[in-house]
Amino acid sequence: MKHSVLQAITYWLKATAKPGKVIREMSSNPQKLALSFWIIFIFSVLYSLTALLLFMVHRAPSLAPWIPIPRDDYYLYQTFWTIPWGLATWIMISGIYHLLAVLGKREPLRYEFENALVVCSIAWILPSFYLMWIPETFLLVPFGIQPPFMIELVRLMMLPPIWQTALTAIGVQHTHHVGWVKGIIIGVITVTASFLMFLAFMR
Repeated sequence: MKHSVLQAITYWLKATAKPGKVIREMSSNPQKLALSFWIIFIFSVLYSLTALLLFMVHRAPSLAPWIPIPRDDYYLYQTFWTIPWGLATWIMISGIYHLLAVLGKREPLRYEFENALVVCSIAWILPSFYLMWIPETFLLVPFGIQPPFMIELVRLMMLPPIWQTALTAIGVQHTHHVGWVKGIIIGVITVTASFLMFLAFMR
């Protein structure tokens, strides 16, 4: 298990500069399911710990939660549901990705669902890690720094979807032999689904 965790982290970091190469390597790795699982699980644990820290330093969500939970306690609850939320979202968007990618193909069973899990682990986590987790953990938690609205809009609502869509389009070409146009469409749909899940439960 230790080897799989270290290899998953290595792939995660390498994908920052060479996502296509990492997706190809992971897709051909016999341990690809475990590797993609660890990427999602580790990130979910990190986000869970950040939520706990936000609660401990008495930060309140910037967006009012729709769930009937006291605003001051929201991050405490988020600590506990972040890991199952992360895993559920990953499986859901991978399912959407796979179904759209094999749609219309003559031999859909040739394409492995595990490869969809690989691509979605990379495409979802990379932008979320750099654009969401890092600033929230190292700026918001210790210093309470909340960037201006326009910067937050770009950081949360513009750059991540563009980056995630591009990574998905790159990945689906390698795993399901899909062209750029269809790949971008698949990326937009899966990213939209992930953001709906994010906005529903995360603040």
